[in-house]
Amino acid sequence: MALTEKELSAIEDQLASEQTMVTKLKAYAQLCTDQVLRQKCGDAAQKHQNHFDRLMGFLN
Repeated sequence: MALTEKELSAIEDQLASEQTMVTKLKAYAQLCTDQVLRQKCGDAAQKHQNHFDRLMGFLN
C-alpha cells in the first residue's frame, strides 16, 4: 500500500522529532550524575529509538 504525500510528510516530521529526542535524551543521560535519573533518560532515549525504528518500517 502506497503512502499519500501527506502521510509521508507526517512520518518524516515525526522521524525528525523522534531522532531529536533520542539525541537529546542520550546527551542528558551522559550529563546526569544521579544514577536513577541517568537510567530514566537512557530508558526514554531507547523508547524514542523504538518509535523511530517503527516509523522507519512504514517507509521500507
